[in-house]
Amino acid sequence: MHIPKHFKQDDWTTISQLISSYPLATITTQSDAGLVADHVPLLLAKNAQDDWCLQGHIARANPLAKRLQSCLSALVVFQGEDAYVSPNFYPSKQANPKVVPTWNYQAVHINGVIQAKNDAAWTLDLLQRLTLENEQNQTKPWQVSDAPDNFIAQLNKAIIGFEISIDKLQAQFKLSQNHSVENQLGVAKGLAKIKPSMAKQIKEHAGLVAKGDASE
Repeated sequence: MHIPKHFKQDDWTTISQLISSYPLATITTQSDAGLVADHVPLLLAKNAQDDWCLQGHIARANPLAKRLQSCLSALVVFQGEDAYVSPNFYPSKQANPKVVPTWNYQAVHINGVIQAKNDAAWTLDLLQRLTLENEQNQTKPWQVSDAPDNFIAQLNKAIIGFEISIDKLQAQFKLSQNHSVENQLGVAKGLAKIKPSMAKQIKEHAGLVAKGDASE
């Protein structure tokens, strides 16, 4: 991924927060038919060696499941907030019309090796952790144990778990950092109603508000 220096993100805490907030990943692998992309929610976790990795599962009916029987290289992409940025958002446009539209976005690319986890206990534990992670904002969180044991066991047989090592990581947070603070504030104002989360992040990156400040 091409990353201009303004937009490069190296902070692991910020990167891991994006992965946790936008867990639906695009996993690209090589097959006999060429490059194949699968869309799978992943969990950022520690492996048996206490290294960070990505964990997930797919249906055994998925052609990817057969290719997991051998080590397979993968490119995993997480996409965060994105928004169209109009030149009208820039206050500087009034004095200098040499501005054009652009697109702000957040993306994380991870290269690693994907390996199958065929152990039923491993996949059941993964299902429980995935559920816990994604149900945490529910008033009454659903748990795997809410469903009958034999039903869960049957479904568990129909999936295969996997783990992806994090061998290379790139992150780009394009939040108008290449513009003046005045223009960054203008973009945040322009996006406040349509993309409030990105508007807040632009202000944070520009140092216009402290992280965690709920004010617009």
